[in-house]
Amino acid sequence: MQREQKRMILKLQREKLIEQLDKVYKNAFDKLCNLDIEEGSLAKLSQRFLLSREAALNALEKEIEKPIITQSPQKE
Repeated sequence: MQREQKRMILKLQREKLIEQLDKVYKNAFDKLCNLDIEEGSLAKLSQRFLLSREAALNALEKEIEKPIITQSPQKE
């Protein structure tokens, strides 16, 4: 398998994981709305939940499949 094909597979898998995680978080957040708990506790839980989602998705949104461009040292 060629390098470019591997990068594409990695990118597609990363995007698929982002999509799946987004669905999981949306479903879980919908369930939070149906909990019979006091408003303050619900607000705290919702805030932590959103922070967790942001951290998980932000980490995955960074492209890791692009090659690192390096240059050899120049001789003077």
